Amino acid sequence: MKRRDFFDVLGVWALLSPIMANCSSGVKYPNSRHLIDTPAKRAKYLAKLLKELCTDLGPHPIGSPEYDRAAMIIKRELELALPIVELDKFTFERWILRSEPELYVGDRRLETYPGHGTSGTPREGIAGVLEKIEDQGEIPYGVIDKSSGEIKAYVTLSRYGKAVPLSYYSFGKNVGSLPAFNVGLADVPILEQAVASRTPVRVNAQVDFVPETPTSNVVGTLPGKSEEEILYLAHLDTVYNSPGANDNTASVIAMLMIAHAFSGAMPERTMTFVATTGEEYDKLGAINYVRTRKLEGTFENIKFLVNLDSVTWGPNMKINTADKELISLISDIDRELGLEGTPVWEDRDGFKLDARPFRETGAMAVYVNSEGYDLAHLWHRPEDTPETVPVDCVEIWFRLFYEFTKHIQTL
Repeated sequence: MKRRDFFDVLGVWALLSPIMANCSSGVKYPNSRHLIDTPAKRAKYLAKLLKELCTDLGPHPIGSPEYDRAAMIIKRELELALPIVELDKFTFERWILRSEPELYVGDRRLETYPGHGTSGTPREGIAGVLEKIEDQGEIPYGVIDKSSGEIKAYVTLSRYGKAVPLSYYSFGKNVGSLPAFNVGLADVPILEQAVASRTPVRVNAQVDFVPETPTSNVVGTLPGKSEEEILYLAHLDTVYNSPGANDNTASVIAMLMIAHAFSGAMPERTMTFVATTGEEYDKLGAINYVRTRKLEGTFENIKFLVNLDSVTWGPNMKINTADKELISLISDIDRELGLEGTPVWEDRDGFKLDARPFRETGAMAVYVNSEGYDLAHLWHRPEDTPETVPVDCVEIWFRLFYEFTKHIQTL
């Protein structure tokens, strides 16, 4: 069958499936398609939830009260669309920054953010001199104790501009590793001069580790005619200093739009939507959800996986998948729809970040990021606010993956 004919067949299926769902199941299928059935409504829906999740809540890292409120908002929205919505709960050791971080080079204070999950300093801070170090985790500088010559803290560099918090695993360390302070690229000359002149350096950050902190993923399910499953993932948590409008709240909202778009009907394959926690903290939410699915005995039902992570950096969707059939399918859909931007294929499989723990399923996986606009400076920054989110990118992603999802129902 030609792909054009495939589109037509699926269009007929979309018209008939609400009727079939009402006849073939005792489950009540809510119908919320009207919330997002035009581009204008989708833009309004995006703005509404960005305000609730980012403007009103601010940063919502894993384990925080703000994250718990964000999870309840997502749960509310999924309940409008899907018959089964639940919290996948677990506990973990929460990291909390208790003080304003400080990094002084001589008398000059630099902007800095401590690494999420790294140790804090003594109350008086750590003093020493800055030296270049060779570290497998790509840490360029160490704060060295003058007396012992020991490394007492690390100094890491931002990837894109100003200082950002990097989680402990980002530079190859374990939870509770030495204190690590991130510095912006513009301050590298100051650091280099400090190394050369052995200028005194002082760092300070007070942190707590709180055991048995509760948190949860938010899981919504649309039962299908088959137990074979299409799984959508998008992380809801942010880093501790940023409202995370682009990383990754807008992507979570885009995922909700797919749930609304398919609501009210029994699809061919079961569809599950998971807003995960802890992606910014070594994928804790995704790891726990895999554990939950294995205990349920439903892990192997997952046949397709789509992981959204910052789909609003530009109109060019960055697609990672090892499956050539899916590459061909997405290319055909993009060409058929004539969307702005061009999908960019990266030479990686789809099991990146939150999708990595699902590799054992053998599912056909797609990881989606984006590029094309000059927004990298917003990554993990306080400036990542709703006003910076390009609405067109959400619309491009939605149209592309709404059609993609219809196709893989019977692929």
